[in-house]
Amino acid sequence: MKRLTIVVLSIFVAVFSLSAVSLTVSWADGKVDLQKGSSWAAVSIGDKVDSTATVRLAAGASLELTDGKRKVALTAAGTYVLDSLLKRGADAAKKTSGALDKLGKLVDPKASTGAVTVAAVRGAAIEPAKDSVTWMSDSVDVSAVMEEGRKLVRDGDFSAAAVKFDEAVYAADGEEKDSATYAEAWSLAADDSTAKAVKLLRGMPDNGTWAGPRALLLARLDIDSGAKSEAKTVISAAMTAKLFVGDDVELAKSLLAEASAK
Repeated sequence: MKRLTIVVLSIFVAVFSLSAVSLTVSWADGKVDLQKGSSWAAVSIGDKVDSTATVRLAAGASLELTDGKRKVALTAAGTYVLDSLLKRGADAAKKTSGALDKLGKLVDPKASTGAVTVAAVRGAAIEPAKDSVTWMSDSVDVSAVMEEGRKLVRDGDFSAAAVKFDEAVYAADGEEKDSATYAEAWSLAADDSTAKAVKLLRGMPDNGTWAGPRALLLARLDIDSGAKSEAKTVISAAMTAKLFVGDDVELAKSLLAEASAK
C-alpha cells in the first residue's frame, strides 16, 4: 500500500508539472508583484513566470503575459492565480471578436479582426520608442499617417498599424488626436495587446465625438481583463450622458449586463 501511494503521488507530480506553463511578461505597467513564498517581488517586462504563480496588481496597474500562443491580460487591482486565467472559454473570445469588428468600422470600414495578419514580426520589430517621434510633430501629415495606418489595418497587420496611429497621436491635437488614439487602441486590441489598449483608452476624455466609441471599446476590454467594475461604471456614465445611438445602444446594454453579471 505504501508503494502504491508513492507511485500515485509520483504520477500526480508528473501530471502537475506537465500542466504548468512558462509565461513571459509582455507588458507590465504600474505596481505589479509576483508572490514568492511569503513575500512579493516586483514584475518587469521580459520576466518569466510559471502559470501556477500568483500575481498582485495595485490600483491602476496592468499586466499581460504570453506563452507564445495565448495571452492573459489583467487591468483591475487584485490578486490572481494565473492558471485559472488561462482556462478561458471560446465563447468569451467570440464576444470580443464580434464587438471588435463592429467597433473597428470607425477606424476603417473594412476593418476586421478576421483579416490575416501579415508581417506581424516585422511590425513588432519596427516599433519605435515613444519619445522617438515627438520631435516630428510639426512636420507630420496626420491625415497621411492615419491613412497609412488604415491600410495596415485592412492588410491585417495590426501591430504595425498601432505604430502608425501612435505617430499620428503625437502629431495631432483635439478631436484628431482622440481619433488617432482610438485607432491605436483598437489596433492594439485586435493584435491581442489588451492591457496596452486599456491604458490608452483610460487616458482619453469621456466627452466629445469619440467618447461613445471609447466607452464601448474600453468596457469590452475591461470585461475581458477582469475589470468589470470599471466597465460597469464607464458604460453606465456613457448611457446617462446619452452617448449612444442606433445599434450602439444595444451593444452598450449587452456590455452593461455582462459587466454586472456575477
